[in-house]
Amino acid sequence: MTIKTIIFDFGGVITNSPIEGFKLLEEKHGYDKGIITNINMNNPDNNAWAKSERGEIDINTFLDEFEKEALSIGQKINAKEILQQLYGSLRENMINKIKLLSTSKKYKLICLTNVLKGVDIFTPKERVEAVKNVMSYFDIIYESYKLNMRKPEARIYQYILKELNIEPQETVFLDDLGMNLKSARQLGINTIKVIEPNDAIYELDQILER
Repeated sequence: MTIKTIIFDFGGVITNSPIEGFKLLEEKHGYDKGIITNINMNNPDNNAWAKSERGEIDINTFLDEFEKEALSIGQKINAKEILQQLYGSLRENMINKIKLLSTSKKYKLICLTNVLKGVDIFTPKERVEAVKNVMSYFDIIYESYKLNMRKPEARIYQYILKELNIEPQETVFLDDLGMNLKSARQLGINTIKVIEPNDAIYELDQILER
């Protein structure tokens, strides 16, 4: 089937992965290697991160609960510093690809991103403007906390497919996390795991040229 809709994740696809920032923070403070990701993997469907991304708790509650979760596994962490690592540098090659796709008018472009509710109060002003510019190329932007559901929950993909009246086989989804792609793929959506941006762009082109 011909691809008609392209769904992009934001962090780790359009920007460098926040996980790289987490690693730098771990090195800076001597935290256990991988500890920040591990905290997010504990009780992954109902921890502070998941609840915030679903809009169930505000940002101050998130900060408190995340630090408690860290303490429960023996690590004292300043959660505000974690949030500062979410703003990876923008990937110009990926942005240029999105611009070209937008200009072509051949595809519906969607951004689907997990966002902590209220995190915008920590976003640098210059970052807000840069992101606003990138987002202008998308037809629709879905932020998890506004939908009260998040990736990798299958229901978020089902919601988008139904709301936009699109077929999964006519859709391709780019994300940097395998668990997010797995549930989308199980619904019949074409998926691309973004590790190296240029490789992902090449793979996207192959799918679009079928």
